[in-house]
Amino acid sequence: MGSLGILAVAGLVLVPLVREYADFRRAWGLGRAAALGVTGLVIPAVGIGVVVALPLAAWPYAQWGVTIAAALAAYSLAVSAVEAAVEPARVSGRR
Repeated sequence: MGSLGILAVAGLVLVPLVREYADFRRAWGLGRAAALGVTGLVIPAVGIGVVVALPLAAWPYAQWGVTIAAALAAYSLAVSAVEAAVEPARVSGRR
């Protein structure tokens, strides 16, 4: 994969994360550090995906598919848990 391919993949990953960060700031009212922390949950989520997919090493396409699916699921669950914790504070006017 050449430089252009790496840039394309980086764009496919980074652009949604930047949008997610901005959404956490705007919609949830989080500060910079808090929004970055929530967005940073993608890193352990990818780690979970890699570990879950390890038994599929003999089938690379299946391994990457499971890695992505598990990472998305873990990230989604983590963000939902943070949202549930942040929501009561937002409703009561605290942050």
